[in-house]
Amino acid sequence: MIHRTRGVVFRTIKFSETSVVSKIYTEKFGLQSYIVNGVRSAKAKTKAALLQPMIMLDLEVYHHENRNLHRIKEMQPMIHYRSLLFDPLKSSVGLFMIEILNKCIHEEEGNEKMFAFIIGELQLLDLEERIPVNFLLHFLLDLSALLGFAPQGQCTAASSRFDLREGIFISEITQHPNVLDESLSWSLSSLIQNRAAEIPSTQRRKLLDALLQYYLVHVPNFTLPKSLRVLEEVFRP
Repeated sequence: MIHRTRGVVFRTIKFSETSVVSKIYTEKFGLQSYIVNGVRSAKAKTKAALLQPMIMLDLEVYHHENRNLHRIKEMQPMIHYRSLLFDPLKSSVGLFMIEILNKCIHEEEGNEKMFAFIIGELQLLDLEERIPVNFLLHFLLDLSALLGFAPQGQCTAASSRFDLREGIFISEITQHPNVLDESLSWSLSSLIQNRAAEIPSTQRRKLLDALLQYYLVHVPNFTLPKSLRVLEEVFRP
């Protein structure tokens, strides 16, 4: 059965000499895999560039329940990015985001809030003249809320350490080591309470690492993104 939907390309891999398989997060069906034949041939009507990560597409797809691999009838760009694909720093940040999403999302069902969040974040990254210094931190915090494990509460004199397992601020007494120090806990609390909070660059990098550890605790089979090492430029003063 043919359906119209929108989608964001997460990943594309070579399937044969002329074909690829793309993982696309769709508005109607969630994360799906599509085989696209002939896209790598010189005479292909559909160019492989449409299936690179971060591309947003208007799709007509053949969708069959209980199948792991589907086909695309037609696809067109949903939007044309202004800078995201051409700015090395922005594209590195965008690919990091896509890698995180690909590690966290496995549902094969529509989620309008998640889809709106993904396209909104990519469009914001594309349109900003300069990447906001807290952009990735907010991305991880906002995504954690959609996934159901957002940090709760705030730092206080009595609860000055953030517990990565419980997702709350606690006293110093704990039975496990997955707890942030006071300095990072206060930075995290400031960011939660105020999106424009000023956080020193060294703290931002530590906080990014801490939030990734938080994902390791709460997302089954999560692994640290390979693209992490290319993001150091974002956190330089």
